[in-house]
Amino acid sequence: MEEHALLTEQIAKSLEVWTIISTYNIAMVLLLLGALLHFARGFFKDTRRYFRFNVSRDNWSILLNLLKDFSLFGSYGISLLLINPDMFADVKFPMPFFPLGVIFLGIALIYKIRGDLTQSSRAQKLFALFLLLAVIVQYFGFVFVMEAAPEEWVNAGVAGDFWLSLRSMRSNLNPSLSMWSFILSFPVLVIITGLMIYYGYKAKFYKEEEE
Repeated sequence: MEEHALLTEQIAKSLEVWTIISTYNIAMVLLLLGALLHFARGFFKDTRRYFRFNVSRDNWSILLNLLKDFSLFGSYGISLLLINPDMFADVKFPMPFFPLGVIFLGIALIYKIRGDLTQSSRAQKLFALFLLLAVIVQYFGFVFVMEAAPEEWVNAGVAGDFWLSLRSMRSNLNPSLSMWSFILSFPVLVIITGLMIYYGYKAKFYKEEEE
């Protein structure tokens, strides 16, 4: 009976870890997809010439705009759910790259919500800068920390000091770094999310006033 209960607990824990990692991977895919669609918007805009009807071109543009914005906001929302100490202890999140990348993404989204991108070249550049920083930081953490130096390399003694030092930045292997990453990033993310909500309602208010 005890062995059955232990096995059930292990299966439940493995399923929980698999779900968290899969969710994190989805957030990463959405971030990369949204960033690529934003940076390649000129190319996709040019593809409108292949459509013969104006309705098709308009629908294509609407679809692309919805997809690129949904991807970034979806990535930010999913990431917020993953930033907590309990998940840090269970999964090998890259610290402090994961929360830092989410912060950069949140700042980029503030510029988008404010609606300045179509009116200010400075806002466009800052949006692109913070979005690019988010991608670079997240991708580096994913490749060089979370998925670097597997157990096979470590056991074979071929990982090297460089990879081992990066491996030590995984959240489940470095509780101190993980806790400090959470303590420093959580208040910033609360402020960023609050600003996103504020500017979102502010934009809605002005729109209703104009109507």
